[in-house]
Amino acid sequence: MTQPENYESKRSQAAIDRVRGLVGADRLSVADRIAQLYSEYIALDRDKLLRDALVASIASVTTPITGKPDKRRIVAVCGRSGAGKTTSIMKHIQNLNAMAAYFDEDGVRIHPVIFIEAPSPCTPRLLAIAGLEALGHTPPDRIRENEAWLLFRRLLKVHKVMWVVIDEAQHTIESATIREATVIGDAFKNLTQMPDWPVRLILVGVAPLASFLARKQLYNRRTVVPFDAVDANENTDLVESILNTIVLEHASLELGIDLKEGDFLKRLMHACDAEFGSVVQMIRASVELAMLAGREHVLLEDFVKTYASFSGCRPSKNVFTAANWQDLDPATALLRDDDRAWEENKLKTKGKNATKYGVRPQ
Repeated sequence: MTQPENYESKRSQAAIDRVRGLVGADRLSVADRIAQLYSEYIALDRDKLLRDALVASIASVTTPITGKPDKRRIVAVCGRSGAGKTTSIMKHIQNLNAMAAYFDEDGVRIHPVIFIEAPSPCTPRLLAIAGLEALGHTPPDRIRENEAWLLFRRLLKVHKVMWVVIDEAQHTIESATIREATVIGDAFKNLTQMPDWPVRLILVGVAPLASFLARKQLYNRRTVVPFDAVDANENTDLVESILNTIVLEHASLELGIDLKEGDFLKRLMHACDAEFGSVVQMIRASVELAMLAGREHVLLEDFVKTYASFSGCRPSKNVFTAANWQDLDPATALLRDDDRAWEENKLKTKGKNATKYGVRPQ
């Protein structure tokens, strides 16, 4: 760790320690239990596909640069928002020794993996600048697009970066012109085929990332790992298993909900848009409420309160209590009459259908 990094780390920890010092021992004990709860990871079948893709990416590094390397140097993780893509990527990278930070022969701490969040809107220049900032470099204010990419490619080699993770990668095409999308596609291709320092890309995002990856520049250079939604009708057993794992094993609590009566599991899936990551998040947040209340049981009311907090719904429109729960849309539960009136007026003004305000494209 460099001196600036060490200094900032100590400052952050000091601020955290100050707050912890102002909280009682009992509350700290609960906070530590909650922290442990969120540190757990639940693997699915798709995790093997993801790990295999990352291991193959590591194996490709061993191919001599002077030889004819495998072109597939892009791993793409595609799925809807809340599917758990970023969490899975982070977990697997942390568990792969080849991707871990290390000290080189000069005693410099090397990070072979860097993480970039694609800006929105995303232009080729802004994406290159985001990459430079991820490397700890502040580019000149008026740096040109081609200069930014040239500098980024050079510094990747200087910093010995072998993998670049780009989260929210769909931003590269969402609002891009044909020219911008082509430039970014070429830039990705060029990163993976630099003659003296080819890097591997890990792209993470929602639609239209898959459309971007289908372009000819990238098709034969990528391995895709889809993070599909959970089937609400066929996978209640999976959701029940996840629920029991988190409540019983990770939290060491009891479940005060009779799963044999009613349709709790289907309501839970509906509340989370059938996305695995969102299901896990809602269960953990409900367990957290039980912990903070000092209870040994997780109750239905914990899920009712959690959904209300997440969605902003009216009490009568709560998915966990409403009779017509299947007709409720969690994504728009926050909207009130004024919001809907504004949307309708906006659509009339535009004279065409448009994505509703506040609703992320899936």
